[in-house]
Amino acid sequence: SLLSPESSRPQSPQLNNPCPVGLQVPQPHTIRHSLNMDNGMHQVFWHVDASKLKGQERQTVSPSFELPFEGQVSFRLVLVPKPNPDGKGGASFKKANGVGSVHLKCEAAKGLVNFFVSISNGRPDFNREPRGPVKHNFAELSTCGLRKGEEMWDFTKAVDKETQTFAVCLE
Repeated sequence: SLLSPESSRPQSPQLNNPCPVGLQVPQPHTIRHSLNMDNGMHQVFWHVDASKLKGQERQTVSPSFELPFEGQVSFRLVLVPKPNPDGKGGASFKKANGVGSVHLKCEAAKGLVNFFVSISNGRPDFNREPRGPVKHNFAELSTCGLRKGEEMWDFTKAVDKETQTFAVCLE
């Protein structure tokens, strides 16, 4: 469903088909991109250093990755902390207790995309619960997230205790 450039309504990703997970320990701030040959879905898996959830950053941005449109188009995933309820001071993951939203940013501002988002500890047995689909035209707005009401994630629930990372999956 990710980057099914305007095809039929996307089907929810199969929960028993996790984002690509290797046997080696995931390195923080790395992207894994694969194509599911069964359904033609692109899967992007971003390993994030869990220490980001305790910091003062206003956002965390993934390395750039490319997906096929009319040629290759660069995208990034952006994690944004939940805003402060009182509206005072800047939001940070520390103040938000590791709760925030996932946004997909297109660096070319073109193309219509359908996608799902989920989080994981990076292991195949983690029960991911994909949310979406989101249908978005990047020609109108360069960044998009999940709909209001389903956009907030508690990233701390997906942190792998051993590797101290969590993963964001886009399909």
